[in-house]
Amino acid sequence: MPGPGFPVANKILYKYEQDRAYRLHRQKVNSSRPTVKNQKPKKYPHLILQLKKIQLEEERQAEVDHENRLLLQKMSRIMKEPALVDSWNDYQSKSLNHPMREKQLRDIQLENIGLAKRLEHTKPVIRTEEMEEEYQQKKYLQMLWNENSKDYDMVIPRHQRYRQLRKLKEEELAREREEKAAAGEEDKKESLPPIKKSTEPQTVRYPDTYRSTRSDNGDKERKSEDGSTMDRSQFSSQADNDAKALFKVAKELAQPEDVFIRNLVRRTPAQRKQISERFKEMYSLDLASELRSGLGEDWGCLINALLKGKATGSASLLHDALEEGDYPMAVELLFTCKNSELADLRESYRKEYSQSLDTTISEKTEDPERGLLTTLAKGERDETNKVDESTAEKDAEDLYESGDGRWSSDVGKFIKLLKTRNNKHITVVLNLYKIHNKGVDAIEDIKRECSRSYAEAVIALIHSLNGPENHFAERLFRTMSPTNSEFVNLLVVRSEIDLPAVRKAYKKKYDAELVDDIKHKCQHSTTKVLVEIANKTPHNWPKSKIQVDKRVRLPSVVYRRSSSDGSHYLTTQQTQTQKRWKGANPVPQPTRPPIKRVEPSSRGGHDYKHNPLGQPSMRIAADTSIQRQEEEKLKQLEKEKKKEEDRQKKNISGTIKPSNNFNPTTDCERLHDALLEDTPDLETITDVLTTRSNGQRQIMKNKWSTKYKKHTLEEKLKETLSVDYDEAIIGLIRTPAEYDAYCLHQALEGLGLSDPILVGILCTRDAKEMREIKDVFKKEYKKELTDELTAHIDPDLANFVTLLCQGDRDFGTEVNAKMAQKDAEKITKNGKVDVIDNAFRDVVLKRNHAQVKLTFEEFKKLTGNDIYQSIADTVVGETEDTYISLVKAIEDPVQYYAEKLFTSFGGLGTNEDNVVRIIISRSEIDMRDIKVRFQQQYQKSLSSVLKADFPGDSKTLLLAMLGDN
Repeated sequence: MPGPGFPVANKILYKYEQDRAYRLHRQKVNSSRPTVKNQKPKKYPHLILQLKKIQLEEERQAEVDHENRLLLQKMSRIMKEPALVDSWNDYQSKSLNHPMREKQLRDIQLENIGLAKRLEHTKPVIRTEEMEEEYQQKKYLQMLWNENSKDYDMVIPRHQRYRQLRKLKEEELAREREEKAAAGEEDKKESLPPIKKSTEPQTVRYPDTYRSTRSDNGDKERKSEDGSTMDRSQFSSQADNDAKALFKVAKELAQPEDVFIRNLVRRTPAQRKQISERFKEMYSLDLASELRSGLGEDWGCLINALLKGKATGSASLLHDALEEGDYPMAVELLFTCKNSELADLRESYRKEYSQSLDTTISEKTEDPERGLLTTLAKGERDETNKVDESTAEKDAEDLYESGDGRWSSDVGKFIKLLKTRNNKHITVVLNLYKIHNKGVDAIEDIKRECSRSYAEAVIALIHSLNGPENHFAERLFRTMSPTNSEFVNLLVVRSEIDLPAVRKAYKKKYDAELVDDIKHKCQHSTTKVLVEIANKTPHNWPKSKIQVDKRVRLPSVVYRRSSSDGSHYLTTQQTQTQKRWKGANPVPQPTRPPIKRVEPSSRGGHDYKHNPLGQPSMRIAADTSIQRQEEEKLKQLEKEKKKEEDRQKKNISGTIKPSNNFNPTTDCERLHDALLEDTPDLETITDVLTTRSNGQRQIMKNKWSTKYKKHTLEEKLKETLSVDYDEAIIGLIRTPAEYDAYCLHQALEGLGLSDPILVGILCTRDAKEMREIKDVFKKEYKKELTDELTAHIDPDLANFVTLLCQGDRDFGTEVNAKMAQKDAEKITKNGKVDVIDNAFRDVVLKRNHAQVKLTFEEFKKLTGNDIYQSIADTVVGETEDTYISLVKAIEDPVQYYAEKLFTSFGGLGTNEDNVVRIIISRSEIDMRDIKVRFQQQYQKSLSSVLKADFPGDSKTLLLAMLGDN
């Protein structure tokens, strides 16, 4: 090869040699390993076990046992030998004042009896009727005061206002001098930026403030509630006032909270748009940009949400949902929009993201989700409420008999119903489908026949038929943060549509008011404005839905005003509930006389239609409160029952099944008697705890808390049994999510991602279970689980673990050989596998376990190398061990747990915690399969190994859980 500066004989061969030399150099650099290990040293078993400490503790325990034995011998000898001193005191006490004390005691008892009788017959002094009358009068006066109140701008102290105006004046004069010097114009004296006068009158509409009338000459006027008229120029000045107030906020001359509430939140989206346009005409500035620059980034999310408009806000939420793959959210947004609203949304989406909605759906989604979203996004659905019974019956029968593809196919019956039928018709069809399907709901068939993501989207659509408020309430709870644009956009958008229904669903689901949660969780400068938005009721919301009292009310005596002379007269008003009850088991009416009302004055021209004196008290009665508490308990029990049913669906080969003769009261009494004895009855305790499923143990734990309030069941078991039982008690008494969160926390404090329990939990839990584990982990340890897992590891591995924590895996059992071959070809790169490649992560993180195993077998046929050897060739160090452990657990969880149980019994000693955690966590899932795999692989049963090598006292409990006691 010629040296530098010399010509070459063949440039092509020269370039080839140069590239080859560079490629060899890069391979050497990539394959080189550091000579100095800067990683923390591994934790060796002999350092963790601490044999010397154990020896010292055993020696100390031997000394204590020896001393106790000597003490017991001395005590037994003393008890057997006769006493040397007579200690009996059988003489009667004699006292001179004994009769006097007896007489005083009898007098005290007689006085107490008389006092008790007087208390029983004493009548109450407080009159509830007078208190009720005073309460209603106070509410009535508050209503009058609220009607006559007026909002004022915040008062700025005179000296501050003078300084601000002086500074503003100096800036204006300086600007004018510069303009005069540059253009030679005359001096103009103005204290504010010039206002551009619009040639056309502004038509900003503010509801319930003024009403339109016709003057004598035919011109249209605006008349206020007090009768004064207002022409167009005066009406347009209201938008000018809003623009001026917002200008002051942008220049930090006024408090933003009150101005935002008064001039933006209480306006409709159309009015906010007109205010923004008016601001631009007056000051030649963009309102949103000025507010963001004046108030800072803390107010950015709120400003964008309020000034973008409903269609733009919905487009933003839809774009985020499609980007994140949140199909239920996208379906809810599209399905709840009318055809006209969908047209505005599509146009806003195109303007905002320079791309049509259909293009985004086709690029970001795949079938069958793409077909569903495309159908909903067209905006061509029937919006009538007509239902033909014969047509609905035929549609339900066709849907039932359609077979495969009826829910997900583009030509399936369900998609056809979405295209051609209205919502009410679809609801009737689904109800009739349940009758044809022998009582099985359509949701159950959808879960069984469709993929997980598509099933969630269709279920969200079905829930939206009766109202999407539950889904939006959950989204608000999960994203509640004043700096989260999704939360703020969703709150503002739903405040113009159905926020009262969302508030009600939030209260029902989380037993808390949405407004209270915003106050406590959103400690921010915008909290006051967010609370006002959360309290808002849409202007087109039906008045009958604003406040509904489901209790059967008695006839209320209210005042009515005569239309002729304005005099007041009493009348009886019946509620809608009474009309429904009329003629069918009427509610008995009390004979209590009506409350006297204060005669209202006829002066002032007030309308007494909404007089609170004429309405029944809205305070909750005691029996109603108790009834609601009972209903909440029933709902909680139903929720726990549903969770237990979901868990039992996965209990394919578990060793613990729900007991058919379960009685929580009897079990609590048996445990209580067994724990009260000097020597605990371990047989009874083992029988009760290991023959009940986790759901039944939770019911038993709650029953124990109500029956024996001094100690919880977990505390009592730990107090009575030895320390060796602590780990088993925690696993048996806590819920699966609580126990998984506990195991993850213990693993993170120890070996981290090298812990087999942590790897097993991450690789075998679905999305719902992972969400519960994250919530429990954050609640118990005040930390985010994902942040703790990815704190001190490689960034690529951290990304892999983060995706794994989402639990997006398909947990079915179907296997597709063609898909396995294609997936094996996708993950193969030059005969190896790249763990950073998206294709590898899609296969490992989204396919079911059987499909992943088949894919790895196809990979071995294709390349001739094992998947684990390929990973070892690609990654080095601790990251290599972590990747291999994760992939093993994903490929075959049964094989993984069998290996980890065997290694837990080997080495310098038995790892008791790992054994207990694996047996308890898999006892209701696949423990029988693990036992069979253990026997096949190591030619000895798991029970025999447990009996021989497990040193703890909880051995009997574990053997009972294995079914080999």
